[in-house]
Amino acid sequence: MAQISLFFVSQDGQTEKIARTLSNHLENADQQVRLVDLHQGKISAQDIEAAELVIVLAAIRYGHHLKPADLFLKAHGDILCKKKLALLSVNLTARKLHKRTIEHSIYLQKWVKRHAFSPVLVRAIAGKLDYPSYGWFDRFMIQLIMRITKGPTDPSLTIEFTDWDQVKELAGELVELV
Repeated sequence: MAQISLFFVSQDGQTEKIARTLSNHLENADQQVRLVDLHQGKISAQDIEAAELVIVLAAIRYGHHLKPADLFLKAHGDILCKKKLALLSVNLTARKLHKRTIEHSIYLQKWVKRHAFSPVLVRAIAGKLDYPSYGWFDRFMIQLIMRITKGPTDPSLTIEFTDWDQVKELAGELVELV
């Protein structure tokens, strides 16, 4: 049984839901998972060193991964570059199948380049669009992004784009890495 540390940061709760589901799939595959919300404070080097595989799962807001994820990667880069590292991004462009891989996702490409890691797995997972829960500014900005990417702009819509089969398949790929 491998030790896996899954660090996540969520804006509206969907990334946390994905993290918990992924953790459950990994545990069902007889893996020991430590689930850590990066909003909850400092992480010690020992938290990372004990893991055979480190997974960082982060939501994107306005084209950038949430700051706690980038701060975590920067602060622990010296340890993480010696670990098996998986980077998982939650964003709405991943609602399009071809945007889920690093070859077709500018977000993933920039994230890996910014931190100069060589992750063993990099993927994007579609998130949730929930216009009614957004404030006016977020709603306006997300509608603008959706217009550009030919997505839904109706402010009354809530659509969960997350492909839960993909999350289960990702768990299988991650188990193979340990």
